[in-house]
Amino acid sequence: MTSGRDTVVLPCAGAGSRLSLPIAKEVVPIGPGRVALDHTLDLLSPHADRLRLVAVLGPGREATARHLTARCAKLGLPLAICAQDAKLPESTGAVLSCEAWWGPATAVLLPDQILSTPAPHAVGNLLDLVGAGHRVAFLTAAENDPQRLAVDGALRLESTAGHAWPQVKDFADKPGLEQAGRFDAVWFGYAFARGHGRAVLDVLHRATLCQPFGPEGIAPLLGAPALDVGPFTDLGTWPSLAATITGSAL
Repeated sequence: MTSGRDTVVLPCAGAGSRLSLPIAKEVVPIGPGRVALDHTLDLLSPHADRLRLVAVLGPGREATARHLTARCAKLGLPLAICAQDAKLPESTGAVLSCEAWWGPATAVLLPDQILSTPAPHAVGNLLDLVGAGHRVAFLTAAENDPQRLAVDGALRLESTAGHAWPQVKDFADKPGLEQAGRFDAVWFGYAFARGHGRAVLDVLHRATLCQPFGPEGIAPLLGAPALDVGPFTDLGTWPSLAATITGSAL
């Protein structure tokens, strides 16, 4: 039985229109016997005994499903594959599409982001923060490049006395260059408690779709602890993909 396990959601339903690849970018080969998705699965490997993985797939993701099935079997990691609701777009829509699979704590990782330095305990530590009573927590990387902040999930973090971790004080998804100066970090992943999932995803989903927030604004995210995992690469552009394949720095 896996119903008491924490869940990791892996959204793999995007069209990948920026790269126009003939295959899904999460299964693009990036080294001998390795595809992009393997970096994410490496982060789950140390915690396979406490997790289940839910992959939300779109059409034409047969290669992704095969790779996940084979890797998860070797890791001993329970796997569920779900279809994304067409009425719920973007990665946040993928998370909402598999609400029935949310665990006591649910982490969300994107399959096309690769940490510069492996962080084997990052996912476990993130889920532990939620298990300790936080409604949401983030894996983050410090960032001062306005160009990056303008087009990413941007956060402003603040360290305060009495708190072991920096806390989220502001959030925007792709805030644009005019607002980029408000932020000092980008998120790599996040986790939420089941009882707060709807409120957290409402903020994230509306931000992703550039929709107005409700009267509480970003309140469900404020005060969330942030765990720094160092720089990471988003494989959504040709330069970043080429740099990852060749092992060079951008």
